[in-house]
Amino acid sequence: MNDSSIQVEFKLKAMMDSQYKPDLSPEKIRENLFHMVTPGEICDREMQDRIRRISQTFEVYATTYPLGLWAPGLAMTGEMRAMTDQYLPMAEIRRAFHRFLRLSLKHSRPANESPFHSTATWPDALQMLQPFIANPDPAALLHRLMIDESFRIGFLFALFLPNRHGGGFQRYPGQAEFFRAWLKENTPRRRDNLRCLDTACATGESTYELALLLLEHGLKPDSFLIHGSTIDPLELFAAAHIFFPHNPKRQESFRRRAEPVFSSGANRRMAFFTEDITRPRNSPDEGYDIILCNGLLGGPRFSDAKGIETVVAGLATRLRSGGIVVSADNFHGGWKKRTPTALIQGIFTDHGFRIRDVAEGLAAEKTNAG
Repeated sequence: MNDSSIQVEFKLKAMMDSQYKPDLSPEKIRENLFHMVTPGEICDREMQDRIRRISQTFEVYATTYPLGLWAPGLAMTGEMRAMTDQYLPMAEIRRAFHRFLRLSLKHSRPANESPFHSTATWPDALQMLQPFIANPDPAALLHRLMIDESFRIGFLFALFLPNRHGGGFQRYPGQAEFFRAWLKENTPRRRDNLRCLDTACATGESTYELALLLLEHGLKPDSFLIHGSTIDPLELFAAAHIFFPHNPKRQESFRRRAEPVFSSGANRRMAFFTEDITRPRNSPDEGYDIILCNGLLGGPRFSDAKGIETVVAGLATRLRSGGIVVSADNFHGGWKKRTPTALIQGIFTDHGFRIRDVAEGLAAEKTNAG
């Protein structure tokens, strides 16, 4: 087996093994965290050599670059980018950060998932890392990341769960109203075994919001199950533990909003796990009554009819007859020109779904024929 095959096999195993119950205890968070990231100081001779070379290069750059060093808010020009890359090549810095990520993350990530993969120059990377990084010296940053566990954890979450990708509650009020009406119509016959899935759950806001909605509807926690799934391990961890070390205000606000889920014990009826929604599920008897699929259909990952059809087919294998899929997306307006709602609705219809009226996004009910 070659190195590439080993990496793929390791990644798939890590994804299959990742499953967490919602838990806010510091002990459990720390235990699970270090299944994902390397604790303590990271010692690596090759990394030390890379940092030393970058430090030497940066010293020359800092003393000879004629346009001044980077500072927060700097507007980069083409001339500045070209000259910076001449004095401080991004290629060497990029390789060093890719090695750092391999050393610090216990699950593998393809290099093209790294934010450094397509960053043109080091000042562009610094702009991307704001407001987490202020020192313009990449060698100093790498050195601190290797020796400072707490700083490293915050950096990793800031890198892969940046604030600009932040979630939020009450993002789709029309969707919530649809659920209230659907629950009123359907819970009499599903009251003791309502199963829900939030696929592509990201950092879990919509998953907890669904739990809050069920509690508001009067359902007891032991009458429902809620699962959240994503393919990203750091998203999964952040969702299960409401953990945002790079953004304490977001963490505090999120935990305050989700408090009724924990005080009622509904968190014990929830689980977050890694799952590829495009793969069919082989146990339809344990299917779901409700599937949330927000921010996925028609976005950059599934932007054509073939990709959307693959997702819809995967959803169909996870849904009980009479169950409902609800999907909305406020993020990818430009992509919707390629995949308008009518196209997505047609794909659902072709897979045995009946389109339902909803104030925003779409709702599709699986018929007996599906």
